[in-house]
Order: sequence, then C-alpha cells, then structure tokens
Amino acid sequence: MTGRAPRPRDGSGPPPTRGSLVTAAGVLLLLGASAAACLAQETAPFRVTATEGYLSTRYVRDGFATSGTGARSRQVQSDLRQELFLMTHSYVYHPNFLTLDIGGGPVLQYGHSFTDASETEAVRPLYNLTGRATFLREKPYRGSLSYDHLNPVLSVSPGEVLAQESTRYGVDFVLLAPVTPVPLEIDASRSRTEGRSADRVVDDRIDQLNVRASRSLGAIGSTRVHVQAMQQESRSGSPNLPIQTTSFESQSLDVDTRLQFGGARQYEVVNLVTLNRQLYALDPCTLAARNDARVLLDARARPWERLQTFGTYSYGASDQGQITSQLHSAAAGLSYELTEKLTTTLGVHGDLNRTGQVSALSRGADGSIRYERPLLFGLVQAGYAVRFDVQDQRAAAPQTNVVGERVTLTGTMMVALSRPRVIAGSVVVSTGGRTQTFTEGRDYTLTVVGLETRLQRLIGGNIVDGQELLVDYAYDTGRTFASTQLDQTFTLGWSLSRYLSLYYRRFESAPMLTSGTPSSPLNTVHSDLYGVRADIPLALGVAVSVGGGYEQELRRETIAPYRRDALDVYAQNEDPLFDTTTIRIGAHRTWLEYESSAQDVDLVGYDVRLGWRHPFGVDVSAEASYEEDAGGVLPRRLVTGSVKVQWAVRKVTLGLDLGLTRESQGPVERNRSLIQFLLRRDL
Repeated sequence: MTGRAPRPRDGSGPPPTRGSLVTAAGVLLLLGASAAACLAQETAPFRVTATEGYLSTRYVRDGFATSGTGARSRQVQSDLRQELFLMTHSYVYHPNFLTLDIGGGPVLQYGHSFTDASETEAVRPLYNLTGRATFLREKPYRGSLSYDHLNPVLSVSPGEVLAQESTRYGVDFVLLAPVTPVPLEIDASRSRTEGRSADRVVDDRIDQLNVRASRSLGAIGSTRVHVQAMQQESRSGSPNLPIQTTSFESQSLDVDTRLQFGGARQYEVVNLVTLNRQLYALDPCTLAARNDARVLLDARARPWERLQTFGTYSYGASDQGQITSQLHSAAAGLSYELTEKLTTTLGVHGDLNRTGQVSALSRGADGSIRYERPLLFGLVQAGYAVRFDVQDQRAAAPQTNVVGERVTLTGTMMVALSRPRVIAGSVVVSTGGRTQTFTEGRDYTLTVVGLETRLQRLIGGNIVDGQELLVDYAYDTGRTFASTQLDQTFTLGWSLSRYLSLYYRRFESAPMLTSGTPSSPLNTVHSDLYGVRADIPLALGVAVSVGGGYEQELRRETIAPYRRDALDVYAQNEDPLFDTTTIRIGAHRTWLEYESSAQDVDLVGYDVRLGWRHPFGVDVSAEASYEEDAGGVLPRRLVTGSVKVQWAVRKVTLGLDLGLTRESQGPVERNRSLIQFLLRRDL
C-alpha cells in the first residue's frame, strides 16, 4: 500500500508542486470571474427589477333612512370608480445604493348623492401616485423619502364605507452601530385626509415627528426612548351639524427601561416614564394646556421555585389650568406555593389621590388562598380572597370637574362615566377633535343607575356607530368622611370533565363609617353568582359541537341591587359538511332587573353564520342576527344581515358585499343598506 505523507501543520516539508500551483490559480481565477460577473450583473446606471399592477372597477352604494316622531329623512351616496395602477421597482447604480418604488395611475369616479333636500352628481378625474426612495438600505446609516397620494375606499364601521383622498409625504433616517453607540431612528411626515360617507365628514391635516433611540445595557437589559411631536388641524364631524376648525398640539416623551439580574435572571425591574403636553385651540377660544406625567417602577423576584415577590410604585400627575390631579400608588406582596395544589398570596397597598378639591388616602392589606383537588369525577377548585382598606377623604368643595374623558359609543350600548355622582346638566359631549358638540335627547341620552351615570347613543342622532368622544362634566366630591371596608370573595368550581363545569362565587363588601357624613350612603354588598357551562362534541357523520351556559347573579346592595340571568346556546360543525360548508347557530337571553331603576334589560338574540367554499375558488360567507331588548326605558331592536362573495381565478378577482341593518330605539327607526361590487385584474 502506497500513499502520500501529510504535510506538517508548521509549514515544513516539501514545497508545493507546479501542478498544485496551477490548480489553485485556476480556482482563484474562476472565483474572481464569477464575482466580477455578479458585480457586473448588479451594477447599472438604472435598472427595473419588477413591475406589478391592477385594473379594477368598484361600485359602492351606501344609504340610510330614518323615521320616527312624525318625521322621515333619507340619504343615499353611491360611487362608481374605475382605476388603473402600475407599480415599478428599480434601483440606481446598485440595489444597496438607491432603490426606487414608484407607482400610480388614473382614477375615474362618478359620484351621486341624494338627500331629502338636494341631489347632486359629479364626475371627478382622480389619480393615485406613490413613491419611495431608499438610500443605502444595507448600511448602518440609511434613510428614505416617500410620497403618497391615494384614493382608497375604507370600511370604517359595520355597514359603512368611506371614500377618501389622502396625501402624505415623509422622510425617515436610521443610524445604527458601529456608527453610533445609541441606535437612532427619526421620521417626519405631513398628511392630509379628506373623505365623506353618508353620515360623516373627514378633513384632517396632521404633522408628526418621531425620534426613537435605544441602548443595550449588556446582559442586564435595555432602555428605549421615544419622543413625539404632533400637530393636527381638524374639520371632521357630522355633515348635519356645523363644524368648527380646531387645532390640536401634542408633545410626548416615553422612556422604557427593562432590567434582569441573577444567574437565572430571577430578578426583574421595569421603569416606565411618560411626559405629555396637549393643547386644543378652538374658535374663538383656547383651552388651557394639559400636562401629564406618569412614572411606574415595578420590581419582581423569584428567589426560590415556589416563591415570587413583587413591589410596584406609580405616580401620575395632570395639570390643566385650575384642574389638577395627583396619584401616588404603591403595593408589595408575595405568592408562595405550599404544595402543587395549594397557593397563597399576601400583600399590602396604599393610594393617595388628590383631584381638584378632593384628597383621598387609602391603605390596607390583602391575601388569598387557592386549592385544587382531583376527584373521582373531575377536578374541584376552591379559593378565598380578603381585602381590608382604611379610607380617609377630605373635600374642600362640594363639586369638581372632569375635562376630556374619552369614551367610545358602539351601537346602543351604554357606557358609564368614570366618576360617580355626576351633577345633572353638567355633561358636555363633543367629538374627539372638539369640532362639534352634541345635544342630549337628540344625539345621546343620559341614564342614572344608583350613583352611576351612563351615556347612550341615539340612532337618530349625529353620533356615528363606534365614534370616540370627549366628555366634560362636574361631579359631587362626596364630602369629608373616613371609613373602613372589608371585602371577601369565595369561589368554588367543579370541572366534571373537559366538557362540563359548574362554578359559584360569593362576594361580600362591608364598609363602615368611622367619621364625617358622606353625600351618598356607603355601599354594602352581598352577591351570589351561580353558573354552568357545557361544550359537548358529537359524532353525527361529521364532527359537531353543541353547548351553552347559564349564569345567575343575585346582588343585594345598598345603592343599586339587581338580579341578572343569562343564557346562551350554540351548535356548529367542526368539520366542513361535504368538505365545503360550515354552519353555526346560536341564541342568547339576558334578564337584568334593578330594584331602584327602570333601566332593566330583557334581551333576546339569535345569530346564524354560514361559510361555503367551492372547489373552483368561490368563497361565500353569510351572517344574520336578531337582537331585541324590551326591558329599558327605550326598547331597542337590531336586525343585521350580510352576504360576501369572492371568486379568484388566476389573476382575476370578483367580489360582492351586501349588507342590511335595521335598528329601532323607542319611536325612532333607521334602516341602512350597503352594496359593494369589485372586479379586479392583476397585471
């Protein structure tokens, strides 16, 4: 057997032969030629790398009719839009030097608007144009310039679409390591949005600047800083009310620091700091600037496997002219697993809240114990929690104010204001930009249940479904008094299997007045809640699930006692019928009866969902629901139905969307219909 001895690693031994040198030189020449070919392929004065686009026709018809109290109004808006859009992707010199993404195309829109008072038609030639230039995208110093002029059709709420025209241009810049030890991101933009639907007008201009920086602290964590400045000018609101121009300015600073220590990283500290300044300029006045500050310090530790400890402190301050507030809050505690089945917690807490003319001090302790045990049939879980508080409130004035509380009204659901004992006649509701003020009894209604004031949208008014609002009001401070309060909660649950469970909860709250005379009585509560839940799979040729639940709550309290019963049932197939169809049918019923208020609930509802998918690419989904509440001061009923069809074959997409909503509230009824049709061909 013959062989060549390996060459020693220290470089000694016979020199390489001429053949091996020639072979190595050939390999190097081949690699160099390949690299030169790749470089020659990528480098060019200008090169288009890809193109895409589409041609579409869209028709939208959105209309509603409102009737009641002897009056009737109707409004319909329809748009036929034809659009061509082409997008190109290219680069200059090299893909990592300058990349360009430029697209656009013409839009021809025919619009028709009809109301009881007028009818208008308009043909508008529009255009879409979008462009982005990205510099040095692979470098630690990179940036981009962008411009967008678009005309989208947006679904802004169930059964409502908004045709808008938006223009935005901006710049962003990124600086990363190793150029800087602190990674930095900066972006600035200006946008203008205009749009209109059957019951809303959008006209906003927003200037925005963001600066983000982050710094790694090695193995222990990181810090992130975000600075934002924004200025907004708004003329948005309802087309049926006068709109005033408002300006809004905001500057904010957020610092987020997260640290972890220990060999197993069992110690964690989180520190959040937020500073914010807001200013509304209204015609003809300017509201006082609002300054907010928030600080949170949260420390947690797990020194042993079964022991966890925590401590938190938060500080919040707000200043808006004569309206000021400060909140100091602290808590500490531990959680210990005595066994795998038995867990206990123990904690202390304290709050100092100064709002306007009111100062409230609360301190106390809390604890809980939780136990679970497997039985012959299922698993039993039991728990007990207790909380004791000592409270001392001092009021220098009988009432104080809240300015700019944010609420969102969805459908006709009631939303409670955050403060109790709201002064009658003090509530002012406006849009989120304060461009319009709404009227009680026409746009919304107020209902008092106990000490709570609830806000409800009226369907015949000018507040659209899902709109965010600002609420200003005054509330009774509650006077000067001191009290103690003991809260106890007992829970018991029995899971007979993964398909059936029973549960019970007992809650008791026992306040005691120690000095002073509050303006409203202390609320003693005794509450019992019972429930059962079942979710049962069945084999009926295909997998089917049926189930539901029943819950009853008896709440005996001083201020607003009530009884609540809730029932829901459903049936659905888990596997598609004939590999194409899914069906879900459900029903629910809720009774809520107050002893001291007429705002009861007697609600019944049904819903059906159907999905069908044809092998040729046709997707159909249909939904229908019915809900009626006859228990309140204003009985309400809601009926909805929708059908969506989409067919995609190769590069052609066909879509159809039909929607119908019929809603009544007291004597007022509103019917809304929506039709959308889309034909699109991708290029």
